Amino acid sequence: MTSLADRNDTAPKTVAPEEETQTVDITVNGRSRRDVVPTRELLVDYLRSDRGLTGTHIGCDEGVCGACTVHVDGKPMKSCMMLCAQADGCEVKTVESLGTPDALSPLQANFKKFHGLQCGYCTPGMLMSAQALLDRDPNPTEDDVRKAIAGNLCRCTGYQNIVDAILATAAAARGETYTAPLGAGAHPEESEGWIGRSVERAQDNRLLTGYGRFTADQLPAGTLHAAVLRSPHAHARIVRIDASRALALDGVEYVLTGQEAKETWNPFPPVINLGYVLNTSYALAVDKAVYQGEPIAAVAARDPYVAEDALALIDVEYEVLTPITSIAQALEGTVKVYDDWDDNVGMDVSFTEGDVDGAFERAAHVVRHSFHHHRYTAAPLEARVTLAAFDVATGDLRIDMSTQSAHQCRTLFAQMLGMPEGRIQVVAKDVGGGFGIKLQIYDDVLPVMLALKSGRPVLWVETRAENFLSGIHARDYDADLEAAFDADGRILALKADWLGDAGCDGTNRAHGIGQHHVALFYGSGNYKVPAYQARARGVVTNKAPYGPYRGYGKDVANQSIERLIQVAARQIGMDPNELRRRNFIQPDEFPYEILTGPIYDSGNYPELVRMAEEAMGQATFRRRQQAALAEGRYIGLGYAMMLEPAGGSVPNSVFNANETATLRMMPEGDFVLLTGMQDIGQGITTAYAQIVAQEMNVDPEQVKVICGDTDKVPYGLGAWSSRGAAFGMSSTAEASRALHQKLRKIAAQMLELDDPFQLEPRQGGFDGPGGKSIDYRAIGNGVHLWPGPIATVPKGVMANLEETYTWQSKMVRWVPRENGSLSIYTNHSSGCYAVEVEVDIETGQIRLSRIYVAHDCGKVVNPMIVNGQLHGGVVQGIGGILEEELRYDDRGNLLNTGLFTYTIPEAVDLPRIELGHLESPSPFTTLGTKGMGEGGPVGVPAAVMNAVEDALAPLGVELTETPLSPDRMLKLIASARQEV
Repeated sequence: MTSLADRNDTAPKTVAPEEETQTVDITVNGRSRRDVVPTRELLVDYLRSDRGLTGTHIGCDEGVCGACTVHVDGKPMKSCMMLCAQADGCEVKTVESLGTPDALSPLQANFKKFHGLQCGYCTPGMLMSAQALLDRDPNPTEDDVRKAIAGNLCRCTGYQNIVDAILATAAAARGETYTAPLGAGAHPEESEGWIGRSVERAQDNRLLTGYGRFTADQLPAGTLHAAVLRSPHAHARIVRIDASRALALDGVEYVLTGQEAKETWNPFPPVINLGYVLNTSYALAVDKAVYQGEPIAAVAARDPYVAEDALALIDVEYEVLTPITSIAQALEGTVKVYDDWDDNVGMDVSFTEGDVDGAFERAAHVVRHSFHHHRYTAAPLEARVTLAAFDVATGDLRIDMSTQSAHQCRTLFAQMLGMPEGRIQVVAKDVGGGFGIKLQIYDDVLPVMLALKSGRPVLWVETRAENFLSGIHARDYDADLEAAFDADGRILALKADWLGDAGCDGTNRAHGIGQHHVALFYGSGNYKVPAYQARARGVVTNKAPYGPYRGYGKDVANQSIERLIQVAARQIGMDPNELRRRNFIQPDEFPYEILTGPIYDSGNYPELVRMAEEAMGQATFRRRQQAALAEGRYIGLGYAMMLEPAGGSVPNSVFNANETATLRMMPEGDFVLLTGMQDIGQGITTAYAQIVAQEMNVDPEQVKVICGDTDKVPYGLGAWSSRGAAFGMSSTAEASRALHQKLRKIAAQMLELDDPFQLEPRQGGFDGPGGKSIDYRAIGNGVHLWPGPIATVPKGVMANLEETYTWQSKMVRWVPRENGSLSIYTNHSSGCYAVEVEVDIETGQIRLSRIYVAHDCGKVVNPMIVNGQLHGGVVQGIGGILEEELRYDDRGNLLNTGLFTYTIPEAVDLPRIELGHLESPSPFTTLGTKGMGEGGPVGVPAAVMNAVEDALAPLGVELTETPLSPDRMLKLIASARQEV
């Protein structure tokens, strides 16, 4: 590993003679140096490129996210907002000054202990802000901590564990012991074995100390930097493009335009095709731009500053066309996004099963609810980053990228570039958040094309504005549901209609259009529905590409049915949870096949509701609510069930049905696991090591987990649909069991036993009769060294110390029945989400007072990691329902392209999140595990909406549009007051 001193003494880069420069004297982490730097160079770029201190990250370009926070003369500063010249004569400290991987500082150690990091991208900046607080205040309160880190955004953790880590560090410095408040993160009962134990994560030491390996952190010599010219118009023909002035700029190596890209390479391949209408699109717009932000040209230059300069010199003449900016306009069809389409409808599927009409005719109650859900996005702190290098001598192409699925990307690159796939290596090291928007290749192909054309390595780092303009968007749909109930409140039939705005496409650049198809399958949620009729459509518009965001249709279905239950309970005159109980699938009915084909594997929905009601004080809440109302305060309590179909397995797509693991024992008795899964911060490398440790009777420290390199690991489909718990854990467990049996047979041969089952497993080996025993090191040495495999390996056993297992879902059914039913998900986690809110009717502000989650994801392998995933997901769900919104005007211009105007939750916005666990192991996975990464954004939105409606019940407010932003709430409240 490069030493800190070496990294701090990286040779200064060469400055072009024509650039305006300045000499600076800066002390960084105690080491002083004089450098000549470009006058416009930012301090963050100086630290990363000139000093080699890549622990400082860039996440927003505008000083909002805090990932670039360092200390300048003892004060926390945003280094992306300072010129290097402004630090002349200053002392700068970065995260590398706090501790080292083998000697963490107290603050870093507590971040690890309390699981205060996941992807680790925001962590260095968060640590520097936290350390500044501790330096000035040895006894901070929780409010003090939340305010101190309010300028540091985290997209993964939900902040709670970070707050606890900081408070614990302050307490320890005072000689006190810190205990997190009760209920803040209640673990399931810890196991004596490795499965079920909160093992600290293996990768945290390097992420905490600036030794992360994110894509932009380690660049080959001579790397060029890419910048992308994007269409300023949502819909426009490209009349003429002239890049000659850009090419003439000193430092520019190549400019790629759409026509050259089309003549050289193939269009984007579709990633999913279940009978949808497919468009043909290239890496750069050729004749027409179909959304604001679509790439028009790409530049490769000696540094990012020159690359940006070159964009301004590319001359493009546009013929501006009428844009489509709404679902209604798309359906009208007077304007088309794609000239060769019959209309703007990309998907239209229907389903009917049971006597729907008859049920509605005999119903005692018919309830209808419609709403519109807005458009938003994942906004990971690390946007998309790609580094491509082509070896002319060998014909090999290496692509380092921030992706959730290295093998999928490799296959798609091969199809698009027309290259042999074996010549392409895709490497995903540390990934700064994914959440579904880093699955496909899209703009990521542009630096690859520039590397092939220029013969030089090319790095592209997506800016925050680009991430909003052309990154994958989500949600944006209309829902219309109608249910028939009998006199006792039992569902007789359900009708549902979903219409989604898929942006410019949902199959090639992204794959989102199919999520409403998934919503159709899961429209019944956690409930028994004897008759069902549904339709799902997706239309194209002149907006950015459309894809998954911590949910793929399950979020649409869940919010729809849970809102309908709330409205139905009010109209029928019944408590919402009582209505839920009367319609739940019961624990003794699992496995349970719903009408559309999915098989729910296990669960106990009534118990989840009971847990949530007890935790929230349901029995006394109405008295508290009336007392508050008498004081002019509007408080409300809302519940929502959550159903998370996980482990997707979709036919005719790159998202299908297998995952492979290879477990290898070294001659010295330690283990290496190779998995096609991808760690994007969720902690699979630690959890998988725990599984191997459990099956092989060793410590997790003896297991190294390798993922994210297509030249090293077996073909796998990566991290999406919470499939790591089903596919990745099952393949890991099965490979471990197979290798354990092989080792048992070899051990029996070496100990001269006739029956391998005379051996009993023990820690690190086997015990046999008569006091015989053997450890793994003796087996490994015996096979590979002395005396060798001919003597030690029985006949019929492969003479190696590894096993490979490919796990496939038992739940999948790809052949549809006559009604179109399918089963494309492996397991179904569940939960009950409960939220208490207070609504200020004068400002429209919604304050969350309490959040409780009763959760069931089957067998829990690492409770600490599961709790962290739930915390982060809940906060993303809160942001999505309350404040995050991508707003377009009627010309298709995106109005918020930065974190000043697209606001995501900060630590000060949130209460503590309380958790309760229930374990209903799945009978269909090896360990009984189920996916659990998407539950928060799936369950929280409806719970918040239900709570707000409950709070405003005296005014008769019904919510039919999201987000619940203050401006929208004020309009609803004003309208309700007029009616009252």
